Amino acid sequence: MAGALYTTSVSEVGWLSCAVGGGLLFGQICGGIGVRYLPKMKWQMTIAGVTMTAFMGALASSSQHTRGQTVAFLLIGAASAGYVENLTLSTMALVWEPDDIGLVAGVMGAIRTAAGALATSMYSSILSTELTTYLPQYVGPAAVAAGLPESSIPLLLAGVGAGSFDAVPGINADIIAAIGSPIKDAYSISFRTVYLCTIPFGAILIAAAVFFCPNVEDYLTDEVARKLQGVGESVRVPTKADTESQAL
Repeated sequence: MAGALYTTSVSEVGWLSCAVGGGLLFGQICGGIGVRYLPKMKWQMTIAGVTMTAFMGALASSSQHTRGQTVAFLLIGAASAGYVENLTLSTMALVWEPDDIGLVAGVMGAIRTAAGALATSMYSSILSTELTTYLPQYVGPAAVAAGLPESSIPLLLAGVGAGSFDAVPGINADIIAAIGSPIKDAYSISFRTVYLCTIPFGAILIAAAVFFCPNVEDYLTDEVARKLQGVGESVRVPTKADTESQAL
């Protein structure tokens, strides 16, 4: 999205992409603080889920003219996702029996991996399908109006995906300039569909938070169930005489 709508600079694309990882990391840090110092994890999870769903869905309004807004929405949405993730991972051991922690962690990891793979493939498929629909609709007429022969439109659309128009007969700098904005319009409306498809995942998260998420503040005590043997007792350092007597 950064490369298609906002910039072709590799360094700028890298910085814009940091909104995802940076937002997640910030949310995870805040989630750790929230578990320890804020009450009612159910409400924390619910609020974070609603915030994530709202701002990820709001990214559907992104276009080539909303760079700052898109980054802000993405930071907030990703931070909310990170908050949820850390709430879940850091409290898992509190609400399950010690014997089941390994099983629960494994099942949780499997669910996250499977859901992530499903979402990734789904979003990629939706974006590809939408671009197939909207690129001809937006780019074709603009190119023809700028003087490109209609017979060159299929190669032009292929060049949009490849990022090069060298193989397009009749292309020139004026035509490339004329189709710049329509290409971004087609990408914007395609990304809109992708972000709207994140809303069902957010709805599942909110429902799970409301109906299944427990409050864990009762478990966050200073009580130690079992102390290590010898902790708190004075320890005598062996002398040379002790070592020699043991050797004998």
